[in-house]
Amino acid sequence: MHYTITEIAAITNATLTSGEPVEITECSIDSRTILRAGRTLFFALKGERHDGHDYIPALHAAGARAFVVSEWRPEFDALAGANFILADDVLRALQALAAHHRRHSPAEVIGITGSDGKTIVKEWIYQLAPGAWRLYRGPLSYNSQVGVPLSLLGIEENAAIAVIEAGISRPGEMERLREMIDPDVGIFTHLGDAHGENFASRQEKLDEKARLFRHCKLIIGQEGEPLDRIRRACPRAACLTWGEAPCAAVRVLGQRVDGDGREIEAEYRGERFRFTIPFADEASRENAMHVACFLLSRGLPPREIDERTRRLVPVAMRMEIKEGINDCTLVNDFYNSDPASFRHSLQALAAREPGKERVVILSDFEESGRAAADLYREAGEAIREAGVTRFIGIGENIGRFREAFPPGARFHESTAHFLRHEEREGFRGQLVLLKGARRFQFEYIAGFLQKQSHGTLLEVDINAMVYNLNYFRTLTPARLAVMVKAFSYGSGTREIAALLQYHRVDYLMVAFADEGIELRAAGITLPIAVMNPEREAFDNMIAFNLEPEIYALDLLHDFEQALARHGVKRFPAHVKLNTGMNRSGLDEGEIPALVDFFSVPRALFARSLFSHLVGSDDPAHDDFTRLQADRFERMTAAVQACLDYPIWRHLLNSAGIERFPGYHYDMVRLGIGLHGISAAGAPLQPVSSFKTHVAATRRVAAGQPVGYSRASITARDSIVATLPVGYADGLNRHLGNRAGEVAVRGQRVPFIGNICMDSCMIDVTDTGAAVGDEVEIFGKQIPVTEMAARLGTIPYEVLTGVSQRVKRVYFKE
Repeated sequence: MHYTITEIAAITNATLTSGEPVEITECSIDSRTILRAGRTLFFALKGERHDGHDYIPALHAAGARAFVVSEWRPEFDALAGANFILADDVLRALQALAAHHRRHSPAEVIGITGSDGKTIVKEWIYQLAPGAWRLYRGPLSYNSQVGVPLSLLGIEENAAIAVIEAGISRPGEMERLREMIDPDVGIFTHLGDAHGENFASRQEKLDEKARLFRHCKLIIGQEGEPLDRIRRACPRAACLTWGEAPCAAVRVLGQRVDGDGREIEAEYRGERFRFTIPFADEASRENAMHVACFLLSRGLPPREIDERTRRLVPVAMRMEIKEGINDCTLVNDFYNSDPASFRHSLQALAAREPGKERVVILSDFEESGRAAADLYREAGEAIREAGVTRFIGIGENIGRFREAFPPGARFHESTAHFLRHEEREGFRGQLVLLKGARRFQFEYIAGFLQKQSHGTLLEVDINAMVYNLNYFRTLTPARLAVMVKAFSYGSGTREIAALLQYHRVDYLMVAFADEGIELRAAGITLPIAVMNPEREAFDNMIAFNLEPEIYALDLLHDFEQALARHGVKRFPAHVKLNTGMNRSGLDEGEIPALVDFFSVPRALFARSLFSHLVGSDDPAHDDFTRLQADRFERMTAAVQACLDYPIWRHLLNSAGIERFPGYHYDMVRLGIGLHGISAAGAPLQPVSSFKTHVAATRRVAAGQPVGYSRASITARDSIVATLPVGYADGLNRHLGNRAGEVAVRGQRVPFIGNICMDSCMIDVTDTGAAVGDEVEIFGKQIPVTEMAARLGTIPYEVLTGVSQRVKRVYFKE
């Protein structure tokens, strides 16, 4: 896109306050992912917890000069050279610009909607379309009121086809999306139950989705209901349907499932043809039929369908972040490589671990119809603007344009050439983006750079964690401190802290100073409080700006002396009060001494007063909780009355946030709730999944022992599977001998025999389980709360008990 700021003001029907002349080539709603600040138009959207207007001064300091706002603030007057477009509604302005961009694009627009399969159909169309079609598709799952305009604004000038998906969750939303997308061709994937809670009936939801196709020339979908209802709502559109009915334009004559694939026989315009997809499930069959119909509608001969569908690969719905060698972090996004998705990968890279050097390993782009020189020149510019200091290109094409990339860039003709000539020791302490087309098999590079460990892992679902974070944010107006102690409840401290910094929580809390130092080394700049400040760590705490939690009067004096040694004039502390836990903290009788200390001008000042509740998760302790709160209010009031500056108060943990809204005060502390555990039965999402795989299977006759001490005896002829996970990995020994279960192939099966140090056995009789099958120990199928209950303990112990030798894999959609 290329617009002047004056043109955008006119398009959005808004008022322009002009500054320096600026040409806009990109739009953003997220200040953290901007790469080309001088050419980016920032839309200051307001949300429940964030207001884009707050970040404009920092963006201006970073070089941004163009902003769309809905309010004027005094601090904007000081931003020299800034251009402001003052709109009544920033989101409407974004949508208006997107609608204009779509109307003036020569591309034929394909609009996809449905309850399921939208993203997969869109990505498979992109995978199978000939390069000469010059096809653009919106980023993964950008289908909302905000995502759709960003998708449309990404349509390139040379694109002949643009594929955009549209998603809704309530009545009235599709009309706004239709006004922007206004598709020429519509694809309806499926009508399911997703997002049905806001509609009176399935018919109402279908009618809402059908609004997208109002002006379409062609609609593609499965013959029968619900497409019949869509056809009646859009009588001017032609329909290209598929199905087994004789009236279907693409008639399915038969199909055969063979292992992990499916062969489909069909007929189109009197010509019979077969094609194979490398997936056996029914949903993939439906998605593939939609894609085949689209290809046929564009004139692709039926005989060419098969040679293309055989190359289908799973859609990478998530970007994986893995621990690499030599303190590196790997960002794996290597299932496709095109200019648009590469830009989004760079934006994701910009938001991670700011303290690390950026490295990009990029393959040849897939065929796009654009001049290669232009593609790689733009890629080189984006790499420079993203602050990437080391670049490695892989492929014959990219190597021909090496002058477009930063000095020192290295190039390899193939992945095999990279593996032969690169040294693993050359990668140290870096953030490495792997972005490659499927044919380059970048999974081998990932294996080359990934920290080696056995096949047991703890999957951390970033989307689930963000969902849980936002749930707790809706419950409180108070500041939010998040506990990242104990390896962030087993999930991995640095990665989770980076996520929380990205989502702008107010504080992080760690148990010991070395945890905080590690976060500072990883580029975490949020305030960090240390819950157990040891005297020998005071100097490092001051050096790394780690705030102590003071639980005794002598610690106050000792930390004050440490500040004097360093010449520090002002430093915050968090003072812990004992209201009934009787573990640590100042008693009520020590309040006068505390007041005396802070009444004298000192370097150390009280940022907050806090306490711990004994049983906020259990209604049986509610009376005692209220007693603690009364003591807390009395003690904090006594301190605040004697000081001339405000002191924050915080009392509640995760359970307290949910159950005691009257005690939120100035800040709350979120811990186990972030990981999907609710004291109020809220539908939080499980974050961590402890997984392994079947390493071996054997037949064991009835009456035979299994494992050490002959602790289990088979009651029948059985099939026993061995898993490469044991108590050294955090698998509790008390789960052995059928006391616990795992999930394999969608079925629960028991442990058999004692849990060993590095392995265990499960009874997989009648499941069909085979070597290599994934096994869930806890996660989405077996909740961690259930495992904790079996063990007579709490989820905290189970989560934090997963050994650090178990690889953590972070993924997000």
